Amino acid sequence: MSNKSAGTKFEREFANRLAAEGFWVHRFQDNKNGQPCDVIAARNGEAYLFDCKDCQKEVFDLRRMEENQYNAMQFFYVTGNSRGMFAVRYPDEMIFLVDFQLLDSLKHDGKKSISRADMTTYGRTLESWLEELKVTRTGDRDGCGDWI
Repeated sequence: MSNKSAGTKFEREFANRLAAEGFWVHRFQDNKNGQPCDVIAARNGEAYLFDCKDCQKEVFDLRRMEENQYNAMQFFYVTGNSRGMFAVRYPDEMIFLVDFQLLDSLKHDGKKSISRADMTTYGRTLESWLEELKVTRTGDRDGCGDWI
């Protein structure tokens, strides 16, 4: 499977997972025009912006974070939304969410990549993020997914 098709597959799987958790989800699919992110999701009055990165090896290369992605996530944030995140999937299928500003800071500090082992220092698992949303959002039906 090519890198592009693996990435598209991950975007679709990630979007489907969020939808199953009760999020409204939209995938941006205009890659030929360089859209700056892959997925936008909303639930309970909060919007979230994600760029999906599927790693074929045990390392996430920070060069994969593009300037247009940073700019879009920055603008999304300064207009009153949550901070954009990179959804990074490693070969073991574990998905980590990492704040875009943290990745940009690491990149500017000279860090070139983040290994799977080190990712727990910089990011959190998708599962822990979803669990926190279930606990902190009163009135949320926990996106039980029974409508899918």
